[in-house]
Amino acid sequence: MSDSFGTSKYSDEVQKVSKDTPLEEILYLLKRDGGVFVKNLIPEEDVDKAYSEVKDRMDNDMEWDGAFFPVQTKRAPSLIARSPTYTKTQLMNPLFRKVCDHFLTTRSWFWWGDEKKESVSRPYVHSCTAMRIGPGGKAQPLHRDDYIAHRYHTEIEKWDDARDMDRESAVGLFVAGCRITKENGGTQFIPRSHLWGTNRTTPPRVDQCIFADMQKGDGFIMLASAFHGGGSNVTEDEYRLAFATFITRGFLRQEENQFLAVPQDVARTYDRDIQEYIGYYMSDPACGYYEQMDPIYHLRPELLKDARPTDF
Repeated sequence: MSDSFGTSKYSDEVQKVSKDTPLEEILYLLKRDGGVFVKNLIPEEDVDKAYSEVKDRMDNDMEWDGAFFPVQTKRAPSLIARSPTYTKTQLMNPLFRKVCDHFLTTRSWFWWGDEKKESVSRPYVHSCTAMRIGPGGKAQPLHRDDYIAHRYHTEIEKWDDARDMDRESAVGLFVAGCRITKENGGTQFIPRSHLWGTNRTTPPRVDQCIFADMQKGDGFIMLASAFHGGGSNVTEDEYRLAFATFITRGFLRQEENQFLAVPQDVARTYDRDIQEYIGYYMSDPACGYYEQMDPIYHLRPELLKDARPTDF
């Protein structure tokens, strides 16, 4: 794990850094702590506009059947379909994308006859949901989001770039839609729990947590192997709003099926880089094809021209 700037620059606490912080330092903090706060990541006016685009869906959300989301929580999924503002400013945020590219790009070698080939699978969208916790909402159970991908982790003392390059299956970004505090349901997070082994015999505890304290537009980037959960809203009149974006490895199945969540006529309104992030691309060497060709040609047949199926 690179630390060319020196560990003395940062205290042992989970850090709040500027959005202009060098990428290598943000990567270092994520590998060290499992999460990092980025101040003023998204302009407040873009956060407000994104909320206005999804508020109707959130207001009309159905009650969750189970304990994971309390009745006081309202959700708006399928954010790419509902909010171009969210899509362009949060999902495609350049810093967040660079972080995801670092942790979630998969490179592997394989034999193709007597030729040795490299396969590079790029990350894509996992899930996109806005959540609003009302007064009285109870905390979520502490959990790792990578349980979705059936991940098993060995216990490690600290991150090692060579050994742990494939450790993460997803990376998340939480953007504050309002002032977020411990009292109104700020995310509970256990620092450095991304280093824990799956076979620990004791469960995660709330007394091990820090609680998100964020201004509107602040971001919290988190590795999916870190234990966390939405907090309790103990206020009488505050509603905690946050946007949650997760990105996963290109060969893993998406948590939220983006091909159903984003109608094709909506997907066609976006630029190609967003379309590919949704999943309209071939994940090397051979995941996701349609009619044995890159699925971008199904979404945008005008690109087809003389293209033909090719070797993987």
